[in-house]
Amino acid sequence: MQLICSAVIEELEPLLQTSTFKQEGTALFSHRQKPVVAAALGVGLVDFVCGFQALLSKYQVDEALLTGTCGVYPAASRYWPIGSLVSPLKISLGALSEVDKIGYFPAPVISTCLLDESFSHRLLEGSDLHCLTLATITSDNQAAKRIENHYLAHLEQMEAYAFARLCQQQKISGAALFAVANQVGFDGHQQWRDNYREGACQCATFLQEKLHLT
Repeated sequence: MQLICSAVIEELEPLLQTSTFKQEGTALFSHRQKPVVAAALGVGLVDFVCGFQALLSKYQVDEALLTGTCGVYPAASRYWPIGSLVSPLKISLGALSEVDKIGYFPAPVISTCLLDESFSHRLLEGSDLHCLTLATITSDNQAAKRIENHYLAHLEQMEAYAFARLCQQQKISGAALFAVANQVGFDGHQQWRDNYREGACQCATFLQEKLHLT
């Protein structure tokens, strides 16, 4: 079975409205003709993992796609401006304390995962980008630059690492498709508010065609 998931239902609504899905539960939908489920699993690392694990107790998921919106770091915005569709391959867990050398991840922590290259390139060929997940959204311009330079990251998204790590643990073929809705930094939240609906529509249109969901 294939899973299409997001953090919040608003990021799935355009897909649900224009494809043949029926509601199975709170924020859970199944396609009427294909072995596909769509679900909003929760915001942030912990709630998203809890939602994903609960879903895996009900369905045998072989392939999973995380969709929604993301932010782009300042230097990367020259190449992937607001309105771009991106499919990152490398997903890392980050922290500003690590950037500022006042904290670190202990050795047992796996802080970088790779999504499925074949699946990712099936979505957007050549989009081998690096997406970073932090516990909080970066809202300072100078911090955004420091984080970008330290991790050599292109994108920031709150649930991507939770998704990638669980796919790795459960041996699920995983990929991500995001619409860039904001530049990471001081104006990011307002830009996201202005652009997330259009971003969700972009992803829905793209996925309908790629996954033949109409």
